[in-house]
Amino acid sequence: MTIGTTSFGFRYLLQDPRRAPPLEAVLEQARSLRLDSLQICENARPLELSPAEWKRLMSRARDLGLEVELGCLTLDAEVLARYIERACETGRNTLRAVLEVEGGPPPAQDDLERFLAGAAPRLEQAAITLAIENHFHVPTATLAQVAAPYPASLVSFCLDTANSLRNFEPPEQVFRNLSGRAVMYHLKDYSVTGTNISFCVSGAPLGEGQLELQSCLERILARHADPHVFIENWVPSSGDWQADVAEDHRWLAISLGNLREALAEA
Repeated sequence: MTIGTTSFGFRYLLQDPRRAPPLEAVLEQARSLRLDSLQICENARPLELSPAEWKRLMSRARDLGLEVELGCLTLDAEVLARYIERACETGRNTLRAVLEVEGGPPPAQDDLERFLAGAAPRLEQAAITLAIENHFHVPTATLAQVAAPYPASLVSFCLDTANSLRNFEPPEQVFRNLSGRAVMYHLKDYSVTGTNISFCVSGAPLGEGQLELQSCLERILARHADPHVFIENWVPSSGDWQADVAEDHRWLAISLGNLREALAEA
């Protein structure tokens, strides 16, 4: 199993661009945790790097022995084209994508269908697989429908274990709808408190919340000989930047330890 985190594993470190370190430092932090891979997503602002800076970053990742993947959040064809170009330089053939507009309304199904129809020729030409991540606003059944006309080599899924709770979809339903095309996984744990009238979903280190981690791993390992999994955490903010950065790091270390223990049992 290839174990990594995404740049959301360093959420608070990267949140404020005025305080965020160079991405080379994030690569080094990921490798210091003995991670195999880092998925650089939109919160790390990868398109703000010049082409030369991006090439240097990829060179540094190779020197560290760290796989790099790329992730985006967009429904803009030209933005996607720029991400595809950058993804081609990672040495990987996948691009994780959240098909939403930052701060915008939930997209309609026909918006997603038009976007994919325009994206497919570019993806095919670049030999890149788009891995659509289930997120907050689009039901997984809708994602399955819009992906169905395309080969899995072109349009697949990044399966997140917690994001679809916003749509009242538990992980079992997400696996049922998306696992047939899943090429990567975001493992994220959570706790649900309250009643069926009023409840709250909050984060927990992987293996310490209500996610049935062992069951998830069994499902993943049944489909893939060498799955790519990325740990993410919903770490609550204290309002103190340094404390939040430290807590992100602590949760990530705990989650990694718990995942490795669970894998040993699996």
